[in-house]
Amino acid sequence: YVQFKGVEHNYIVRDDTVERVPDSKGDIFASDSLNLVEKRKLMKLMTAITDDEGFGQLLCDCEDMGFVHFLETKFKLSGKLLDSVVYAVARAENRDELSARAGCERVQKYAKSIGRYGRMAYLCAMYGGGSEIAQSFCRLCAVSGGTYILSEKVRSIESRDGNDNGYSVQLAHGRVFAKQLVLDPCYAPDSLPTASAISRLVCILDYPVFGEDTTATLSYVTDSGVVSMLYTTQATLTAPSGQSVVYAWTKGRLSDTRTLLLRALTTVRGSLAQPLFTALFDVRDMQPSENSLSGLVYTGAPDSTLDFDSAVGLAQQILAKVL
Repeated sequence: YVQFKGVEHNYIVRDDTVERVPDSKGDIFASDSLNLVEKRKLMKLMTAITDDEGFGQLLCDCEDMGFVHFLETKFKLSGKLLDSVVYAVARAENRDELSARAGCERVQKYAKSIGRYGRMAYLCAMYGGGSEIAQSFCRLCAVSGGTYILSEKVRSIESRDGNDNGYSVQLAHGRVFAKQLVLDPCYAPDSLPTASAISRLVCILDYPVFGEDTTATLSYVTDSGVVSMLYTTQATLTAPSGQSVVYAWTKGRLSDTRTLLLRALTTVRGSLAQPLFTALFDVRDMQPSENSLSGLVYTGAPDSTLDFDSAVGLAQQILAKVL
């Protein structure tokens, strides 16, 4: 149902400069942007974190330490080295997000994923990234007996004489009754509290700024926030020859993050490419436990992480609630 292609490059963008992240031992040795001392520090970190037997000892007396403080004190990382490990490899969204253990586990997983299906740690779905994974689920669901009602606007959702009797969903051309509902956050009432939001940008460029037959991840790092980005081209059949697509996202409402997202796009595309189409929007970031009504579960939008680990965990939580 789904085809994948290995992501080939990982970049960090700081101080309006785009640099490739040396994320394997071979890349560290071959890097022209690192001096000898910096190479030794990164090699020491990668060797220590990928050593299964010594991993526990590495974190001895550091369990309560933050990941950034751990890297600064244990491996003397700072500046671009620190940012590369924290934001481009461990994929942290801020300096205080990860504990030492959580950060090391992310770096270890990343390092052990390199070379399995390509030169880098990530895979990207062909024909549209995460949307293609969603479509494959729809096809599997239909094969297993799922029923789809298309092009119908949901006008209202009401409980039927108490939550235990299920729900009535009023559509544009009829009504559907269900004992349980699993809903996208866009159907949540405004009165329902939301912990946070994710702002997103999608842009089609008239030029493949990082190459026409490649796919890349980028981390745009500033004092005001971190933007995660995915760059795709005809290599994944998401854009025609001579064009490219940039996806960018960060935590926060669009009213607060619009400038950050646009600045990240401008820095990445440089003077080589011009936008053919740009869309910005935000989605509510919800968890299933945030709604207390029986039989009514909100899925949560795709979160701000790059991989799908959290989505799998969320699906397991929802499954446990509805079964």
